[in-house]
Amino acid sequence: MSDCVTLQDWAARFGAQGQLAQQKIIELQSKTNRILDVMPFKQCNEKTMETALVRAELPDVAWRIINKGTKPGKSKSKTESFTCGGMEALAEIDEKLMQINGNSNAWRLSENVAYQEAMNQKMATTFFYGDEKINPAGFTGLSAYYYSKTAQDKIWADQIIDAGGTGNALTSLWLVGYGQDTVYGIFPEGTSAGFKYRDNGRVQMVDKDGGKYWGYQSQYNWDMGLCVRDPRYVVRVANIDTTQFTGAAADAFVDNLIRAYNQIENPDKCTMAFFGNRAVQTYLDILASKKTNVRLSIDEFGGKKITHFWGVPILRCDAILGTESKIA
Repeated sequence: MSDCVTLQDWAARFGAQGQLAQQKIIELQSKTNRILDVMPFKQCNEKTMETALVRAELPDVAWRIINKGTKPGKSKSKTESFTCGGMEALAEIDEKLMQINGNSNAWRLSENVAYQEAMNQKMATTFFYGDEKINPAGFTGLSAYYYSKTAQDKIWADQIIDAGGTGNALTSLWLVGYGQDTVYGIFPEGTSAGFKYRDNGRVQMVDKDGGKYWGYQSQYNWDMGLCVRDPRYVVRVANIDTTQFTGAAADAFVDNLIRAYNQIENPDKCTMAFFGNRAVQTYLDILASKKTNVRLSIDEFGGKKITHFWGVPILRCDAILGTESKIA
């Protein structure tokens, strides 16, 4: 098995090794996060950091004939470091509730699902909007890499498609081509895919009025980051005004899906997925259901019927804002 696989694959690997607790935690964590359905993860190559060559341009090459040399080409890539952020959640349950439910660890785990869901939402928000310059404890997300059509290097700027909206009530649709040489998640060396669960046992708790009582505490840690090794494998369809999803503007929006697909350098090299918020996905679902539709299909993904564009799943991610400002 490759060492750059989805969290579900990592969970299966831990299960095969008898690490059933780790398997269960990872399976629960990835259950409600569509990003984790498709994003592969690998262990950092430098403790808590992934150092990788990021392609700026392809190197120069030349045809050569006998008795004629060629000038050596220079690598047009640079070394970048991608770091992991760390999340922690402390889940506490009243001892009496545990007793009422038979001191069941399974019940306790089910009650802690809300904490894992909160961590999922935090991860998804950071995946799209994280910036280590603003929050050093997190990791840098896609918007910090693809932020301008005019004020950043061409290899990044070319991956932004302007959908034409103005103002500050806009959204983005992202197309990501995952792979071990393109875009992938990372986790610190020596961890169980970045996850750690600790049962802190019976501890004294304090209510909002200062009263003390006994309960049980669970500690969840999730350390991860994002490596964008090849900028040509992400496309941001920016400046989407969802109030304009009618008539010619609607047709133009679907045309942008074609542009996004063809902007991915080599679709055969990666596993692709679109990510949009609820408004975008709802609109595309409605289009897919119309008799006149010829571009979208409804196919199975992860055991559910969802809309696809040219075979690429369109996944809903509510972390993508509907209040973005215009990207220029």
